[in-house]
Amino acid sequence: MLKQTVIAAALAASTPTFAAEHWIDVRIPEQYQREHIQGALNIPLSDIQAGTFSPLAKEDTLYLYCNSGRQATLAQDALQQMGYRHVINMGGIAGLNKPVVTSK
Repeated sequence: MLKQTVIAAALAASTPTFAAEHWIDVRIPEQYQREHIQGALNIPLSDIQAGTFSPLAKEDTLYLYCNSGRQATLAQDALQQMGYRHVINMGGIAGLNKPVVTSK
């Protein structure tokens, strides 16, 4: 019985939990309002660098984008220094094959 409990505990500890995925537009709000990936959050680079954004779970996967990839690179570096482990720079919005929302 004890052996089964130990095995069950070991399996539970090794089973990966499913983390959320977030698309994050790191541009300024005016750029986000003009055009952004459907469902993306707007967390400007300045807020990320200052640490003044609502924290996300550190095990979540964060897909970052901007206009060209430069700001996303800076945001990726800052988030990784904060302990976020799964941060992916997706580059510029024009190169993404995702549904885009535009203002009229």
